Amino acid sequence: MLRLAPAAVTTLLLISACAQTNAVNPGPNLTVGAIYPLSGPQAKGGREELGGVRAALELAQQQRVTGASRVRLEVIDAQTPDQATAAVDRLVDQDHVRVIVGTYGSTLAVAAAARADQRHVVYWETGAVADDVTRGKTYVFRTVATGSTLGRTAAQFTERVLLPRLGLAAPATRVAIVHTNDFYGRSVAAGEAAEAASAGIGSVTSIEYDPHSYDPETVVQQVAAARPDFLWDVSYLDDGVAVWKTVLADHVRLLAAIGTSSAFCMPDFQKRLGDQAVGVYAADKPDEVVGAGALTGAARALLGQAIARFAADNHGQEMEIPGVAGFVGGWTLFHDVLPRVTGAAGSDTIRSAAMNVDIPLGGEINGAGISFAPPGSPDAGQNRRAAAVVGQWQAGGVMRIVYPDAYATGTILPLAP
Repeated sequence: MLRLAPAAVTTLLLISACAQTNAVNPGPNLTVGAIYPLSGPQAKGGREELGGVRAALELAQQQRVTGASRVRLEVIDAQTPDQATAAVDRLVDQDHVRVIVGTYGSTLAVAAAARADQRHVVYWETGAVADDVTRGKTYVFRTVATGSTLGRTAAQFTERVLLPRLGLAAPATRVAIVHTNDFYGRSVAAGEAAEAASAGIGSVTSIEYDPHSYDPETVVQQVAAARPDFLWDVSYLDDGVAVWKTVLADHVRLLAAIGTSSAFCMPDFQKRLGDQAVGVYAADKPDEVVGAGALTGAARALLGQAIARFAADNHGQEMEIPGVAGFVGGWTLFHDVLPRVTGAAGSDTIRSAAMNVDIPLGGEINGAGISFAPPGSPDAGQNRRAAAVVGQWQAGGVMRIVYPDAYATGTILPLAP
């Protein structure tokens, strides 16, 4: 059953008639659909990511970006793939949208993107990482890194940073990959396994589980049986915390643990674990705190404006990873794509405008750039300049980015073999 966002949630960002009189390129209102989980288990991240999109639109309007004054977001709350699919149909059939933003969660994004592509409507993914979101699609674009890229980043960090520090050779190294059995988990794990093979890591054990029905003790017993030096974990928050607590309780010996995206990187992971999180790594998209060398001067200035706008809209809240991802996706659409559309804003004109965007690395507030893979490519529609980093939880509940160097905000805690 389709779940519609309540009136208080539906975004009413129409500019007043008085304001439109002075706006650049006034014209008919352009409705942009937005599908995010605003209730249920993924609500926190969904709301933050949507908040980033809203902040991007508001800044574009304040800066009088061409056409921004006429953009209206129509937001729908979706918690399941069926609801996400139904939301696409509702937006296309009732609101006649030609572009939809979303979705935060990979299972939602895969369903929504597939349906939008079938309906020949542009789907603009701002946060979900599963490779399947864009794979084989014509009208789907994604501004953030793929799951396999995050997995490769975790593996590269292990190979290029941790192994040399510990004096280990790749052929003698053992790794256990613990991952969920869905689009998200399998995408990240596939990237990790591929990079491990490329690096010549000697032993890789993959342990898959259902995040809705699992026994953390059984999962960790399999980890212990693999005798790994490193654990690469691909979980959601509840199961990620449960697995890590069990690893510690069972005294499984590890040289390091590196999570990805939807668990180990989240502030609630540290809040639940306290000092038990110290030293743990996470590969993900950057948040609002990145090294000075990662951004151009213009991007650094825009980051300050984005942080202030997001805080003003969200009771002073910091802009964490979902909010930053939402802003980057929204800013690219409202600032760099839609102003390039000439004539009617149809799916094909929006798609053509997106393919012409060329923003160098460091040009976005998270250190990314924008360049979408062309039609016919295996990764068509994917931003090939998306940013991925590795952070480490350190004392005081602070995550420091430690890889790559340009993004670093701290140094790695001492390692002991």
